[in-house]
Amino acid sequence: MGSSRHLRSARGGAVALIGLSGLLFSCSGMAPTGANSAQAASTRMEVTDNFGITDLEQRFEDVSRKVAPAVVAISATDAKIEADDALSSDRINPQKLAALLEPVDRTVGTGFVIDADGYIVTNDHVVSSCEQLWVTTDDHKVYPAIVVGSDPRSDIAILKIPAKNLSTIRYADTAAHRGQWAIAIGNPYGLAAGGDMSVSVGVVSATGRSLPKLSSKEDRLYSDLIQTTAQINPGNSGGPLFDIHGNVIGINAAVILPQKITNGIGFAIPITPHVKQIIDDLKQGREIAYGWLGVHVSSPTSFQRHEAGLDDEVGARIESVDDHSPAASARLLQGDIVAKFNGIQVMDGDHFVRLVGESPSDQNIETTVYRNGKAMSVTIHMGRRQTAPAAVTKENQRLRWRGMLLGPIPRHWDFGAQPRPAAGLMVLAVDASSPMLKQGITQGAIIASIAGKAISSIEQLQLLLNDTPPDSCKVEIARSSQIASAHD
Repeated sequence: MGSSRHLRSARGGAVALIGLSGLLFSCSGMAPTGANSAQAASTRMEVTDNFGITDLEQRFEDVSRKVAPAVVAISATDAKIEADDALSSDRINPQKLAALLEPVDRTVGTGFVIDADGYIVTNDHVVSSCEQLWVTTDDHKVYPAIVVGSDPRSDIAILKIPAKNLSTIRYADTAAHRGQWAIAIGNPYGLAAGGDMSVSVGVVSATGRSLPKLSSKEDRLYSDLIQTTAQINPGNSGGPLFDIHGNVIGINAAVILPQKITNGIGFAIPITPHVKQIIDDLKQGREIAYGWLGVHVSSPTSFQRHEAGLDDEVGARIESVDDHSPAASARLLQGDIVAKFNGIQVMDGDHFVRLVGESPSDQNIETTVYRNGKAMSVTIHMGRRQTAPAAVTKENQRLRWRGMLLGPIPRHWDFGAQPRPAAGLMVLAVDASSPMLKQGITQGAIIASIAGKAISSIEQLQLLLNDTPPDSCKVEIARSSQIASAHD
C-alpha cells in the first residue's frame, strides 16, 4: 500500500468484505419496543393499484428521508490518538475528526441504530482491529464510540455512543424474497463520514447465497446471504439493507468487486430470528456460543444419496471427521449423510453447518444418519466451538484515554491477601509518553473514580468523559497490582 497516510481501500476483482480497510482487504435483539420504538425511523407505507413511476420515485425519497437519521458512518483507526476533545461529542465535529485522522490509517464503515440510547449494529470486521472509533450521524454530529460486544463468526458487532433519543430502525416482519426492492444506505468509500448518508436502490437478486472462499479466508460464516443489485461498496459494511417500506431486511457485509466494466454484486446478512438473538446478546455484552461437531461436510450428489440409501434430495455428506471430536466419539464416518439433526430435516451442507452452530453445547443431539443403504439414529454430545480471540464481551471491553488502556478488572485477577475491589477499572497498559505516569499511575493500577464519580464499567466511563470537561477529570486510584499476576 506504500504510504501509511491513506484511507484504507479494498482490492478489486474478488469477493471481499466491504469495510473500507487496507488491513482487511475485504469490503438483533428484538425490534425496538417501548420508549425506543417511539423513535423508530420507519413507518409502513401502503402501495396502491395505480402506483406509477413518479410514486415510486417519491417512495424512495420518503424512505431515504425517514430512515437516514438511524444510519451512521463509522470512522476507526488502530493508531493511538491522544486528544481529550475526541472523547466528547460537544468538542468534535466532522472537520475536526477528519483533521485528527488525516495523519493515520483509518477504516470506514456503516452502522444503524437499534436503541434510542445509542446502541448501533455494524460488522465485526469494521471494528475488530481498531483502537478508537467514532460515528457520524446523517445530521453531521460526531460521537465517540466503544465496542459493547462482537461476534467474529457471524460478523456482527454492537457499538455504544453517549447519546439519547436517537432515531432507530425497524426490522422487517417477513424474510427477504427474490425480486423485492432493496435500498442500501451508508458510507461508501467514506463519502458520508461528514454526514448525509448515501442511498442506492436495487432489488433482492437471490437469497440463501454462500461465500465459502471468503468464509474460509476470514474464518467467518457467510451463508444464507441476501444477494442484491442495490449498489454497495467498500465503506458500506455494517449498514442496513431496507425494503421499500423502510424496514431492515439485512446487514450489508460483502461484495464481489467489479472487474473492467462490470458492476459489483453485494451481499447482506439476513435479519432472521437467530441474528436478532445474536444482536440482543451482544448488546447485553454476552459471549456468543456456537455448537461444535468436528466434521467437514458438503451437499451430496444424487448418486451419493442413493448409495447411502437416501431417496430425498436432502442431507449433508460428511467428508472428514476431526480426531477427538464429538463426531468421532459418536462414531460418525466419512460418507455418512446426515438427514435430520435435532429433529430438523437437513436441506444441504450449508444448512447443516448453520444447524450445528445454533445448537447448544454440552447437550445430546439426536440425528438421523444414512450409511450403506440404511438409516440409523445417532446421539451426539455436542461440543463448543472455540471463540475467536477478537471477540468483545463486557469482560474485555477497552477504552484508550490519556495514554492508558482501560478495561474491567479481569475476573480471575489475583489480589493476593488483599480483597478484590468492588468496583473500578484496571489500567491494562500505559504508554511511555502518557502524562498519567507522572501521577504515579502504572500498569495494573485500579482507577476507582474520575472527577469524583465512581467508575465501574467502560460504558460509564464513556459517558463521564463525554459529559465532563477534560481539566475536571481528576483520577483517583484504589490500589495497584502487577500486570503479570493476571490469570485470564
